[in-house]
Amino acid sequence: MSLPVLNRGLDHIAIRAYDLDASVAFYTEALGFRFVREWALDGGATRAVFLDAGDDRLIELFDAGSTPPGGSSQPLDPAHRPTDDERGRVAALVHFALRTDDVPALYDRALDAGARPLAEPRKITTDVPDPMTFQAAFVRGPNDEVIEFIDRETGEGSRR
Repeated sequence: MSLPVLNRGLDHIAIRAYDLDASVAFYTEALGFRFVREWALDGGATRAVFLDAGDDRLIELFDAGSTPPGGSSQPLDPAHRPTDDERGRVAALVHFALRTDDVPALYDRALDAGARPLAEPRKITTDVPDPMTFQAAFVRGPNDEVIEFIDRETGEGSRR
């Protein structure tokens, strides 16, 4: 017996930004997100922004001083950014992925806007029993978030 699906899909991903204005510029100017609104919340979010990925799926950016709902009660310390090793030991979110029809072009735009390269665009084929081939690349964004650019329409066994 399967349970009825009550959710209607992913709504947003929340990221605390070391530099909110630079993060907004990165997502809007380099990756093509649309600014939706800026807001604040008494007792938590001193400054927050919603950015639309183009399909009413949002990224919510909180300034470093915020203690957003569902997040840590401690503000970020922009003077101490964790190393990749420190982050790897404690981060639950591995990455988030943005769909694109041109992985290399979006990867290059992200790098031109200051993202750090993690994995250049390449064709990936998953192992059996149900192989799938797609193109992907990875960067580290302005807040050290890992962003994957993916085109699942390339290759055999691909599906949306």
